[in-house]
Amino acid sequence: MVITPPPSLTVRIALFEYGCCRTPPAVGETVTGTLFAHPTASDRSPVRVTGWDRDRDLVTVDGGVARWEPTRGNPFDQTVGIWLSWHSDGLPGVEATATITRVGQIYLGTTADPGGETVRPAERVERFPEPLITPAGAFEPGGAVVTLTDLVLVEPTPQQITDYRAELEIARRTLHITAPPTYFGPTVAHRGDRIAVDLDNPAAQIRNRPPDIGGLVTGVIRQIDEAVPGPAGIIAYRRAPAGTPTSDITNDMFVVLVLDERS
Repeated sequence: MVITPPPSLTVRIALFEYGCCRTPPAVGETVTGTLFAHPTASDRSPVRVTGWDRDRDLVTVDGGVARWEPTRGNPFDQTVGIWLSWHSDGLPGVEATATITRVGQIYLGTTADPGGETVRPAERVERFPEPLITPAGAFEPGGAVVTLTDLVLVEPTPQQITDYRAELEIARRTLHITAPPTYFGPTVAHRGDRIAVDLDNPAAQIRNRPPDIGGLVTGVIRQIDEAVPGPAGIIAYRRAPAGTPTSDITNDMFVVLVLDERS
């Protein structure tokens, strides 16, 4: 949903955002990205939080809107700032398109004052700026602070949020198991098959195991391969034909298993 934006909004852009793969921000250019709200220091571009939509993990700030991670607590109880990101990793955030009207290069900390900050106005920030040398010491580059105007903000839809939370729930129940082939049953199963495994069996190496789940559990196979050791410790994964007796497979097997909800 497109919302009515504020006349302008001051946001920060982390150094890695444009250091890896984007053009550094410059005055007069159009920029797009996702807005995220995070706790910040009181002297680092704070904004005024005026609303908190807990159902959609959004906060209203100075007339704009940004995503708020609920694990960070109550946004009204802390100082909040806004960051523009190009690395949302699938999070259903607030998409922004705007014109940059002001840019500042951020320099952070010195040995004597690690929490200090200096902002130098610029037409364009450098991708890899040198430290700023001052009488107090060297300040290391720490990203950019920009003022955005002509904003177009698009909130995530309820369906996007529902789908994302469903993906998180599936990820929470997804195990990566490496174990001797017979651990997974007498024959190689198909993708999509439901199998039972013993999470307490010491023969199995299990990643992403929920701490409160153990013993015999059931789940659906998302991936099933033979784990073939290679040079320099590299593991190659190859399909083991379904129906093959697991006793005939000499290498460990790797299975991605989504646990049933009752597990």
